[in-house]
Amino acid sequence: MADVQHKPELDLQLQAIKQELLKRKQELEEQIVDLSEQKISEDLVKDSVDQAVTASMELLQSTLQDREIHEYNMIIDVLNKIEDGTYGICVDCAQPISSKRLKVYPNATRCITCQEALEQ
Repeated sequence: MADVQHKPELDLQLQAIKQELLKRKQELEEQIVDLSEQKISEDLVKDSVDQAVTASMELLQSTLQDREIHEYNMIIDVLNKIEDGTYGICVDCAQPISSKRLKVYPNATRCITCQEALEQ
């Protein structure tokens, strides 16, 4: 377990991030349920154009749901890291992730240097 500095301002920042993540987690839960309950098409006979539009809409719905599930899982991972004291530590180099980066992207698991290296 990485040792994270515990300053009062850091603790407040961490609590703010945690609250933001919990709020987003709840939003995602609601959106995922809504998407899974939406019915794109009626079970009526359709022409080929209607079938193509329906297939495209179903693919779009599935893609949106997959993205939301991926973000949801990332939030769960971050919340677990907050609880176990490893939040804000880069998974690649084990160095602290800058607070500026975490404010912009609280789901960050890599420092900017390691993230840039990964993307290249």
